[in-house]
Amino acid sequence: MKEEYFTEDFILKVRERYFRPRKWEKVKLFKKVAVLAIDLQKYFLVPKSPAYLPSSQALISRLEGFYRKINALEVPIIFTRHLHKEGTMVWWWGNEMHREDPFNEILENFKPFAEIVIEKNTYNAFYKTKLEELLRKLGIETVIITGVMTHLCCETTAREAFVRGFNVIFPVNGTITQNRFFHEATLRNLSHGFAVTPLLEEVLGWLSLE
Repeated sequence: MKEEYFTEDFILKVRERYFRPRKWEKVKLFKKVAVLAIDLQKYFLVPKSPAYLPSSQALISRLEGFYRKINALEVPIIFTRHLHKEGTMVWWWGNEMHREDPFNEILENFKPFAEIVIEKNTYNAFYKTKLEELLRKLGIETVIITGVMTHLCCETTAREAFVRGFNVIFPVNGTITQNRFFHEATLRNLSHGFAVTPLLEEVLGWLSLE
């Protein structure tokens, strides 16, 4: 079930439930940071698409402001672009996502920030991509996960980043998915064993002090 759930009330409630201050203080020590912008494609973010997420407009406005300030702080932003034309993803979802399809382009709002784009073909942005190599080359210690969808590509990538030795920040208002239940389930799980879940504004406050 899809719903437009991404309200201030929802965001503040899940932040209160799943934010762990002691973990945040630990992660804040690791200051070499990159932002991952997961699959911010028209396929998920424009109303004409069959995969449109009703909370898109609220996320787009938040992330535009966040990325603009992140750019000013000279924090790298690494975009991913999801494409698949065979394998398990086709079997599961019953469709293909081709490079040539205009719906699979990065949304225009985010193109000014998308100097680095890594293509992937499954939920995990590290799987058979150059993402880890790039992060290591940049000396990154901590990744900030933003984008879509919260419970699929964003969560899978967050878990994989943790397993590979990166600290993970998963802002409660930095991703969206189909409904509040999927979103909250991800925060419940990740906050327990994989990631810190502050607000985007708290992340900017921390980075601005560096």
